Amino acid sequence: MEDVSAVMSWFSSPVYSRYWQHYRQAMAWRRRHRGAYRKAWEAAHGPARQRRYHDWQASGSDRSSSSDDDDDTEDQSSSDGDTECDVSNMEISEELRQYFAHTERHREELRRQQELEAEQQDSYVPADQDLHAVCRRRSAAPPAERPGERRAAEMKKLYGQDAAKILAMEAAMQLAFDRNCDLKQPKYWPVIPLKL
Repeated sequence: MEDVSAVMSWFSSPVYSRYWQHYRQAMAWRRRHRGAYRKAWEAAHGPARQRRYHDWQASGSDRSSSSDDDDDTEDQSSSDGDTECDVSNMEISEELRQYFAHTERHREELRRQQELEAEQQDSYVPADQDLHAVCRRRSAAPPAERPGERRAAEMKKLYGQDAAKILAMEAAMQLAFDRNCDLKQPKYWPVIPLKL
């Protein structure tokens, strides 16, 4: 007998009091909402059409229909007053505020990640197409800034006085690569990510 009471009383521990407080508030809101919904339904459709699928519940088990009837009577008794919910005196704990802030940060991260994935999808090059055909400019408008000016400034910042020499070595390597690609015209190896 002691084991049964120990098992049944773990949830009544003071540690869970805040949880049960939130639970009671949520259930009270749910009852008020159902009552307001029922009143709105009756106002729109009349009391005769309130329960559209009552015959389905009658054909089900006696337990399910009686529990639905209990819910309805409980809703009627709890919603005798006003139908508006007053949340001005509702207490929100610091833990709940932190949870909402964490959820909002998580949503923002997901939105940013989806935007990045959309940009990456736009720049995706199919394996059967030539990389150089995709990278060519598609606009007839002149460039907004001088070509290579930003790159030269970055290189100057990184390498100081040796920036010109390193830029020349990079240009020579790129030209050699382009020349070999033009001569041999290799097919690109398909690098396809696994989406499991």
